[in-house]
Amino acid sequence: MRRKLQLTQQAFADTLGGVSRGAVGNWERDQGIKEENLELISQKTGVSFEWLATGRGSMDPTGQAVVPQSQKIVRVPDLNIFGGLGGGGLMEVLADEGTPVDPGQLRGYWTFPDYMLNAFRSMEGIYAWEVRGDSMQPTLPGGSVVFVDVTQNTLPPDDIYALDAGDGLVVKRLHLVPRSDSIDVISDNKDRYPVDRLKRDDVDVYGRIVGWFQWRK
Repeated sequence: MRRKLQLTQQAFADTLGGVSRGAVGNWERDQGIKEENLELISQKTGVSFEWLATGRGSMDPTGQAVVPQSQKIVRVPDLNIFGGLGGGGLMEVLADEGTPVDPGQLRGYWTFPDYMLNAFRSMEGIYAWEVRGDSMQPTLPGGSVVFVDVTQNTLPPDDIYALDAGDGLVVKRLHLVPRSDSIDVISDNKDRYPVDRLKRDDVDVYGRIVGWFQWRK
């Protein structure tokens, strides 16, 4: 349960108050926990007492289990949309203060420790979604998850962007053609996908790719 709340043993102990980190470690090693401590955990976190005591029911029946304010957790929404690396996918994101309104558009959240976020002044406006296809290989194999800063939707600099050039949501490199109103839409898999030179006004830029995640086989 502590891990679901994304807390260290010490942070969890501090949240409860009057409990040591060692006691939390003992509980997690199945060395027994008193009923009064289960009640304390339920009171401080909103997690169901019945679930804590018996494992039955819902962990968070009210939807109000909380992460303490003292523990800084940054969450990036993982959207249930797909960016094509070739043919393109449809993008339609409805957001209210950074959170998708439709729960069906949200697959979950990515969380990051503070040291990984020092390069960013703010994480607001950053979303994650999965990309499919092969046009950005080897940089971005299909199945990678990209992190898109939708506040960076104007050009330049030349970089990798989420965009729509008429075929739906895709992830491509963009290069401004000097002294012209044209832009090159570039795939990294150049053997299969030629460069498309388009008018700048024909390319809608959703945001710049500021990071990505992929499993290595």
